[in-house]
Amino acid sequence: MDSIGERIRQARLGQGFSQVELAQAAKVSQPTVANWENDSHVPRQNALDRLAGILSKSSNWIRVGEDMQVNSEHTPKTYLARQIHHIPLSPWPSKQNIKGGVLTLSGARDYVALSLNAHQPFALIANDPNMAAYFPIGAAIIFDNGFGELEDGKCYLFELDGKIILRRWQSEPTRLEALPNHSAVDAKFVTETPIPLAKAVMSLRRH
Repeated sequence: MDSIGERIRQARLGQGFSQVELAQAAKVSQPTVANWENDSHVPRQNALDRLAGILSKSSNWIRVGEDMQVNSEHTPKTYLARQIHHIPLSPWPSKQNIKGGVLTLSGARDYVALSLNAHQPFALIANDPNMAAYFPIGAAIIFDNGFGELEDGKCYLFELDGKIILRRWQSEPTRLEALPNHSAVDAKFVTETPIPLAKAVMSLRRH
């Protein structure tokens, strides 16, 4: 599912709710639900947490499509046995941070302690206005360097026109999208598959 609105719609339909019923449960108006589902607006954190409970989904899945819910393959024992990473948190990088096609960061401002499945995790302080609806400015975005192949609908760091940007990858046609993406005009169409620097795993609000 490509967007937060589409995920909300699919989860609502999966629970058998109408927009009116979801609005009542979430204590919002039906037009608000409609605006969420067509990506005109993004739920605030309190609304996101309510939606997660109502729709039996994690708030992280609703936000970025990564489901961190416990299932039969991921029991509490499995989670508790996972390694805790002390992930360096750095400012948003520039082209100077790329050496030999690899993103190299220095001068961590802080560390984030998390237990997650990531090969080479690091964190950046969000600073991309075109993605602020999903990754608010100042939030911590957790990335993974060892991510494998590009996946449709997932967000990655790319170098484009001398800048490091965060965009959602889509194929057919190949393009980089800002979020929320209301039209093809917002997308950057590419003839060659760009080389991603890292994959966004999750975001955390910083207080």
